[in-house]
Amino acid sequence: MPHPKTHTKAHLLTWHGLIIYLFIFIILQVSLSLFSMVKPGVLGVSSNISQQRVIELTNIERQKKGLGTVKENAQLNAAAAAKAQNMFEENYWAHYSPSGKDPWGFIQKAGYKFAYAGENLARNFATSDEVVQAWMDSPTHRANLLNGRYQDIGIAVAQGTLNGQETTLVVQEFGTKSTTVAALPEDNAPQQIMPTIDPVAIVPQAVSQTAGIEIQSIPLIDPYAVTKNIGLIMLVSMAGLLLMDLYIMRRRAVIRIGSRHISHLSIISIGITALLTMKPGSIL
Repeated sequence: MPHPKTHTKAHLLTWHGLIIYLFIFIILQVSLSLFSMVKPGVLGVSSNISQQRVIELTNIERQKKGLGTVKENAQLNAAAAAKAQNMFEENYWAHYSPSGKDPWGFIQKAGYKFAYAGENLARNFATSDEVVQAWMDSPTHRANLLNGRYQDIGIAVAQGTLNGQETTLVVQEFGTKSTTVAALPEDNAPQQIMPTIDPVAIVPQAVSQTAGIEIQSIPLIDPYAVTKNIGLIMLVSMAGLLLMDLYIMRRRAVIRIGSRHISHLSIISIGITALLTMKPGSIL
């Protein structure tokens, strides 16, 4: 404790303490990575996503901009389901597969002849609302979702193991039919490739054809929650030590050169805010 004669600082507030925090955090991340390889499918994020709700929210956003609604299309549903299944089979998170499959191939194989087509992807979100909001917060995905050329939509909500973790994928496919086979979109227009949610629920080795069903995954361990909670415990503990140190210094009239309690607390507050707002979901 701080004292007029010793000017002692709590050991966990010294640079040695910071090294300990960093070491613990690194060990945590390495352990989670190794665990996902040894026990694939145990780590993951709980999701509750409804295909119909995603379509509904998509059309609500389009109507806000005075655009026409998009209608659910069985062929685009099949294309979205095939894309999601392929992502699990080839273990990738991208619009283009490692084997060279592109979004347009899935749409064409489903029998949908398009003049315009687009795709949005999302994974590991908890609800349908979060998925659509994430797309709307991204300029390129929002432009795709609000593209006035699109008339049809297909959605796939797929659950399986991706990179060793239980994952819920949402594939959103947009399209407008053509009487002739359209030329494939140019590679320099990535904003026109992004998948949507389909009533088809894909599980690692089985496919459910029940339209509108909600996908619920309850993994044993949520790696994002573990990282978030441990990080919060560390930062809150450091903030508590700093406040205690500052209080005792003032009570005992200790003068310590180099004390920066306010700036340190500000940095810790930023870290706590970042952790509290952190979400596991990502879009592509």
